[in-house]
Amino acid sequence: MVQKVISDIESEIGKPYQQLESIINEHVLQIPSEDLRQVVKVLTQKHGYNHLSTITAQITKEDPDYIEVLYHFWKGSGFTLLLRLEKENPVIDSIIDFIPGVDFYEREVAEMYGVHFNLRDGTPPLLLPDDWTEGPPMLTSEKE
Repeated sequence: MVQKVISDIESEIGKPYQQLESIINEHVLQIPSEDLRQVVKVLTQKHGYNHLSTITAQITKEDPDYIEVLYHFWKGSGFTLLLRLEKENPVIDSIIDFIPGVDFYEREVAEMYGVHFNLRDGTPPLLLPDDWTEGPPMLTSEKE
């Protein structure tokens, strides 16, 4: 089943992707950020992965110049899309028109990591106090 999903994504987009095996009981596909909308369209419209359980972001010790953004889908098993954004200019297109519930997840990633989401009307603050002026906390804490 998962190989069919990956095959359809690769066929639809026209290029191969690397399947990662680093998360137990989870299928992880690393894709370039510019392919996100097309891949999500295949996942949701062709394969019924309509439940996006969350978006997480992280900076790893192995590659601190990048922010990894992970889109966690669920349909009987996990299917995660992993994107790597340059930390100096983290920009990605929103998928809010495909999955309206992504609003809170995108706002959290924008607020905590400074990721800019195109194709949406801003990312108003979600978690931090209204008077917060110190920049994205997940980026400023590494300077200390």
